[in-house]
Amino acid sequence: MTMNYIRWTAALAVAAASFAAFAHGDEPHGDESHSVTGVAAGVPRFEATSEGFEMIGRLEGDGLTLFINRFETNEPVLQAKVELESGTVKAVAAYQADQGSYVVKDVAFVKALNQPGAHPLVVTLTAGKEADLLEATLTVAARQVNRDDESRAPIVPAMAGALGVAVIGAGALTLRRRRVVKGEAQ
Repeated sequence: MTMNYIRWTAALAVAAASFAAFAHGDEPHGDESHSVTGVAAGVPRFEATSEGFEMIGRLEGDGLTLFINRFETNEPVLQAKVELESGTVKAVAAYQADQGSYVVKDVAFVKALNQPGAHPLVVTLTAGKEADLLEATLTVAARQVNRDDESRAPIVPAMAGALGVAVIGAGALTLRRRRVVKGEAQ
């Protein structure tokens, strides 16, 4: 009978510890659509499409990275001229051959985009003889919200660990009481 309590206690401890596996964000798991607009995974992103092109932009650190493809074929657009405008600031994106992407490192432009809020963007794209205007909005969340979310992340695993320790302790206490009662009965 003592062995059953040990197994029961061990099973509860493992179950309690497994709750930490459920501690993650609300990211897509394959069957949901992957939205690239707004703020996803802490990185501000945007998407823009036209009849000829599609573009995804990602604001990271000290730059804005752009990935541009042809709409019909999904073929990357290489070595195009890309000019961006947001409010009163303008910038030109440089092509990165090793990455197959474009990057804006203009300090004033990136600083303006890093401010919390919605930033309308107009992108002028010239690829060979083709030219197009793409419009999008980059939304940057307030920095305080991001810090709060990050500070809450460890709470669930810590609670699961505490629950596991409590279950193990309760099982050990129950087992000890059973041994004492069994020893008095003999």
